[in-house]
Amino acid sequence: MSDGAALAGRRRIPIRWIFVAAIILWFAYATRGVLGPFIAGLVIAYLLDPVADRLEARGVPRWGAAALILVAFFAVFALLILAMAPLVAGQFQQLVQNLPQLIRSLEPLVERLSEAAGDVVALETLTNDLMHRVAAWLSTLASSVLSGGLAVFNLLALFVMMPVVAFYALRDYDVLTTRINAWWPPRYAPTISRLLGESDAALAGFVRGQSLVCLSLAVFYSVGWSLIGLNYALVLGMLAGLLGFVPYLGVVISVGLGLLVGLGQWGPDVLNLGLIVGIFFVGQILESMVLTPNLIGNRIGLHPLWVLFAVFAGGELLGILGVFLAVPVAAVLGVVMRWLLGEYLKSPLFTDDDPPPEDVTVSP
Repeated sequence: MSDGAALAGRRRIPIRWIFVAAIILWFAYATRGVLGPFIAGLVIAYLLDPVADRLEARGVPRWGAAALILVAFFAVFALLILAMAPLVAGQFQQLVQNLPQLIRSLEPLVERLSEAAGDVVALETLTNDLMHRVAAWLSTLASSVLSGGLAVFNLLALFVMMPVVAFYALRDYDVLTTRINAWWPPRYAPTISRLLGESDAALAGFVRGQSLVCLSLAVFYSVGWSLIGLNYALVLGMLAGLLGFVPYLGVVISVGLGLLVGLGQWGPDVLNLGLIVGIFFVGQILESMVLTPNLIGNRIGLHPLWVLFAVFAGGELLGILGVFLAVPVAAVLGVVMRWLLGEYLKSPLFTDDDPPPEDVTVSP
């Protein structure tokens, strides 16, 4: 068959389907402001589906299993918020308000370091500029969270719509996935199903396991730093646990904030600052030797360099949301890239052993 006949025999995507896909993408972008509760409900249903499957296997109706799981989930979530929200909000507000004062309290230390450094580097100017930039960023973040993220409408939409979406998605999860799988072209259905299965194993294992790891670290750091008397220990511990979702970069930010508060509270006290760092290192050892091997394992299969690149690329594209989504998205992309590499290694482009022609003429 000639090249022209081969090209003519290939199926082309009708223009109407491209138009439909463009409309769907435009609609999703236009309604992105109200998609939060729906996406959150779908994510909750996705994470809790294995628990619902176990209850269903024991004879509990699917709707009953979905209702029981979600009631327990949101009850625990509500109790945690009611118990900790006032204290956390108070400490967070105090931390943001006192941050400029904490930075000013470090000026004598910066001056001594500047005198020790001499005229080679303008250490004082550089450090003060960096600290004021950090303070301005934290203040902007706090004001945006308090003014936008906790608006009344957003709270109502989140806590009213999200449980409803989660219930219906969890109740009909198996039906929805079966129906979606039936839409794949039969020719490519086995490959798509295999890639989706591998992506599900990597993504679900990481998200569920990392959530437990971050929760454990938040409790450990909050209790540990509270025992040594560190101010804002609850907020700093929760931030350290939350930033555990951001590999490597979260470690630097967490220990940096802890040392900043410690320097403002005790000054250059080697003992207390050493206790802050020591508790953090104990938490990291606990994570790397106990929590991560047992809760996550090696489900992601990504090199640390690729993880770092994904974190910075996500931050560049989507800001703080992209930083938190970087590793899960990179895990799914890793599955796809490994499949593409396998297809390349099996293709004639790689396996062709014929020597290249001696004289290759490229026509203009």
